[in-house]
Amino acid sequence: MFSRRIKAKPSRLTTRRFYGLLLCLALLSNYAQAQAKESAAPEPFKIALQLSAYTHIDEQGIPYGYSPSLVSSISERMGREVEILIMPYLRILHALKTGQIDMSFGLHVPDSSVYLPGGIVKSSAPQLVLPVSYYALPERNIHLESREQAGNYRVGSPRLETKNQRILRSGESNEYYYKGVYSLIKALKARHIDLAMLDSGSAASIAQQLGVQLQRIYDFNRLEIFPIFSNASPRIKDPLAFCQSFVETRVEVFESGEYEKILNDIRMMHLLLYYNQVKILPGHCHLTTAKGVKHAI
Repeated sequence: MFSRRIKAKPSRLTTRRFYGLLLCLALLSNYAQAQAKESAAPEPFKIALQLSAYTHIDEQGIPYGYSPSLVSSISERMGREVEILIMPYLRILHALKTGQIDMSFGLHVPDSSVYLPGGIVKSSAPQLVLPVSYYALPERNIHLESREQAGNYRVGSPRLETKNQRILRSGESNEYYYKGVYSLIKALKARHIDLAMLDSGSAASIAQQLGVQLQRIYDFNRLEIFPIFSNASPRIKDPLAFCQSFVETRVEVFESGEYEKILNDIRMMHLLLYYNQVKILPGHCHLTTAKGVKHAI
């Protein structure tokens, strides 16, 4: 005598429950994948700027001015969030080199004592080219026909963190160095110096903010402003391509009229004259060498 087990067929209710479970699992899987994609979104693009006539911070510590406004406009068009940090220039260069930040602005001034590190991604053409001049108070009635004649006056110049890292120099022994452009103009106003060495953009902005009249005496140099990028940032997969995209987007901002609107909003329309309009070709960005062009801010 033997017995045989008969396998029961699943009921329609059981089948519906089974397929319902599969549907729930599929929906949960899709949700998990969506959450994973959202969490994998790019980190905010980190830019570091030094306090200057082009970058300020308000009472809440929020950066504003020419550089923050321009970067924010470009980043928005690129679909990247941006985080703006404020730090001294030498720290900016180190942070770019090590990948702690993604971008800043490097400024080339002939005879500057500060070099841009090798291995930094740099735009081949500056976005601004401004005259660098001697400025004086109008009532001083100072006139120069050559740079050598500045040796007869006390000349002020901005510098970086240490005394040897000077932005501008004339080679004369009558130079005095100040922490920043605001300290420089205050010294000029107090007549501690006779002449101040400034780029035209900074001079116009500071004169407007401090209510000081400045007379442009003699042009002797130039200031070139370049966007510079980290080649070691974990947030940028292809730094050269990112630099290229950034510069091309900046051109779009200019051609759309947004650039002029930014200048008008921040009351820096004088910078429009110095915008460097160049055709951006493929391969516009490149890596700097260890002993490249001198840069300062």
